[in-house]
Amino acid sequence: MKFITEILSDILTKGAKLAGYDKKLTITTCDLQELGDYQCTDAMSLAKVYHKSPAIIAKDIISQTQDKIIKAINVAGAGYINIKIDEDFLTNYIVEYVNNLDNLASSRISPKNTIIDYGGANVAKPLHVGHLRSANIGESIKRICKYVGNNTLGDVHLGDWGLQMGMVILGIKREKPELVYFDENFVGEYPKDSPVTISDLERIYPSISKETKENEKTLKEAKDITYALQHGNKGYFALWKHIVDTSIKDLKINYDTLNVHFDLWLGESDTRGDYDNVINYFVKNNYAYESEGALVVDVKEENDSKEIPPFMLKKSDGSVLYSTTDLATLIERYKKYKAEKVVYVVDNRQELHFASLFRVAKKYNLVPKNMELVFAGFGTMNGKDGKPYKTRDGGVMKLKNLIEEVKNSAKEKSNENNTSEVVAISALKFADLSIMRTKDYIFDPEKFCAFEGKTGPYLLYSLTRAKSILKKVGEISGKFNANFCDKKILLSLTNFANTIISAYENLAPNELCDYAYKLANDFNSFYAKTSIINEKDMDKKYSLCMQTKFVVTILEKILNLLAIETLDKM
Repeated sequence: MKFITEILSDILTKGAKLAGYDKKLTITTCDLQELGDYQCTDAMSLAKVYHKSPAIIAKDIISQTQDKIIKAINVAGAGYINIKIDEDFLTNYIVEYVNNLDNLASSRISPKNTIIDYGGANVAKPLHVGHLRSANIGESIKRICKYVGNNTLGDVHLGDWGLQMGMVILGIKREKPELVYFDENFVGEYPKDSPVTISDLERIYPSISKETKENEKTLKEAKDITYALQHGNKGYFALWKHIVDTSIKDLKINYDTLNVHFDLWLGESDTRGDYDNVINYFVKNNYAYESEGALVVDVKEENDSKEIPPFMLKKSDGSVLYSTTDLATLIERYKKYKAEKVVYVVDNRQELHFASLFRVAKKYNLVPKNMELVFAGFGTMNGKDGKPYKTRDGGVMKLKNLIEEVKNSAKEKSNENNTSEVVAISALKFADLSIMRTKDYIFDPEKFCAFEGKTGPYLLYSLTRAKSILKKVGEISGKFNANFCDKKILLSLTNFANTIISAYENLAPNELCDYAYKLANDFNSFYAKTSIINEKDMDKKYSLCMQTKFVVTILEKILNLLAIETLDKM
């Protein structure tokens, strides 16, 4: 079905043509409801073409514009055309609109096979606050892409094949040298049970990582083990599998808490068999060359205004690095998953790396030129001091500790202990998603757990309040009539599909947050001065309940797209 703005555009464009003005007119919502429901400002641009006053052109257009869906139309100011639509038209339109809700956006988007790369987790390392935004934003973008009709997969793309793996294996080797994984003469099957727990990994990695920064010998040992792992050492590989499996089990627990779920649990290692083929492709075609012992390929173009370093394929010690693994992964996404679009939800500081990755892939014909490769960078979550959020002693805060901190804040503000966890996660996620993706922001648990203002708990409260009204009224019958409802709310509901489309095109969950907050606010303001439960006129009561039901439907859909769990009562 057509949006109201599209219907009005057709009507006014016809009037403009009859008045002698050849232009497709654009309709937007009117910011000031007392002036109108919708507005057209095209008289300003037409004035430059036809050399007339915008006000005269606007009057000419409305003199030729008539339609039963328009209740009133007038010219204001320098040539603004303000339109009020008929409530009888709105009565029929809003019911059909809500019934077709799931098809409105998808009917306007060309579907694509899409992969969202988000999460950014590293094996053997606990998730920290720096992983929060990637997880939350990526999950929401994935859900939005699916909702508008794309065949979408979310991939965690684990860091599981780099130097940190050599470090962890070295740490385990020092603590448990007797393990069969380190016996070069061992023959047979390696143990099925892991010799390490997640607690072991979280203790071993920081310790050995610190030592490699202070001791060149330790760093070399870790690099040697990494090289051996990447070149087929059976014992290291068997131990590595245990490390990966143990880490994934723990990661899933943390991600589940955030209502973040990946379709693919792949990592850098999943394309390890392709690295040599990728490197040989560049060598064979004389694209690659040696620089300070490393194998690199140029990405700089003649029209680049600043220096762009070469793209490294292999280190001087022969091991590969994440530029190589990312390239191999991108090729696999095209060949195996037929991806037409890949979105990388990563920290803003990775922009140069991904710009180089995209350029290499297309410049050297490893993926089609028309493949859509998108860098969806995000800003950092900071403490009140404006610096990256840390523990009280200045260390990097683990994500599970942050979640616990927010839970405690939520418990202080929630009357229902059994709902405090849902409230806490809603606060955490909404705070993260409501900020424009590219911006840094100050994280304040107390503020974000509040039940007033633009917060997750406020949205949950608004939704449960609306549900409570419907539950108290129960099943009733009547005839829906928009004249009994709040026109501002009904018109706001009709902006849902436009908001979804915009959020999809801009990869901007914050636009959904803004829309949901405004809708909830409008509903709460209306409810505060309108008694739905005690209304005696059954048609009016039925209409008000239907309006409430529409609000519930759309708020629930938006919260689902934000991956925020909802409640039936608070």
